[in-house]
Amino acid sequence: MQKKLLLFGIAAVTATTMACGEKAATPVSPSPTTSTGSDAAADGSTLKATAPVPYSPANGSVVSSLTPNLVVTNSTLKFADAQTASTLRYRFVVETPAGAPVVNMTEPTTPGGYAELGITGARVPVDLLQQGTAYRWRARAELGSSVGPWSSLSSFTTQVQSPSTLRTIPIVEAVQIIRTIYDQLGYKIGSGSTREQRNVYLERAVAALHYGHVRFNPLGRDPNWCIKNGGPGRPQADDVIARCDTRDAWDLVASIGADSYYWHTDYLGRLPGDQAVYPPSASALDGLPR
Repeated sequence: MQKKLLLFGIAAVTATTMACGEKAATPVSPSPTTSTGSDAAADGSTLKATAPVPYSPANGSVVSSLTPNLVVTNSTLKFADAQTASTLRYRFVVETPAGAPVVNMTEPTTPGGYAELGITGARVPVDLLQQGTAYRWRARAELGSSVGPWSSLSSFTTQVQSPSTLRTIPIVEAVQIIRTIYDQLGYKIGSGSTREQRNVYLERAVAALHYGHVRFNPLGRDPNWCIKNGGPGRPQADDVIARCDTRDAWDLVASIGADSYYWHTDYLGRLPGDQAVYPPSASALDGLPR
């Protein structure tokens, strides 16, 4: 009997020692970044991330453009590395104050300088917002089919302007207006077009910048956008626009006149003195429908 008790005691001590020597199981990997529908948060989000924060336009501000750039401070993923965070897309929604949808668009996390600042922006497409109108907007991060929580709502109002209002049109907006004119009016600039036709088209588009236009440039004119020629005795350039005051120039189309053409914005620098920079004819506006 004593031998049995002794053996039992040794076994008990051994079992206790083994149990104390074991460590709690360590998870092989951190909690997943996304959750299933059944595990969705109370707000419906399935992406374990913070809500982005509206950055610009400032809440309650008045914007001068009908294509404002909506910018948010990026979301932070709770269980993912920086590489995964860089693959997020952001959904931007613009609504009327009553909640009627106006804009619904997605944009990848902005690379480069914006990424260093931790912000991402998306520009509202043309022909969606109206002058003198109040809007509200919000954004959220998305990764595949998983969605993060919505940001808080932010509001802005578009300014009332007219084609005669003087303003400075940046190159990005200038190209956007020109491309809208080309696309909506079906202008051909590939192999089926002539140099003369392309000159006419570009002069009309730059006229909308220079003089303003109720349909294509209703926010106001910038009389410092011009066209140019290639030098004495040479015709107007069919793919270059220039600033009348500084002579800074940009090439807008690569391989124009060929089937392989494509749009780009290539800064050419300041034009040499032998190339004439001049305003488009006011009569060129007659070729643009209202």
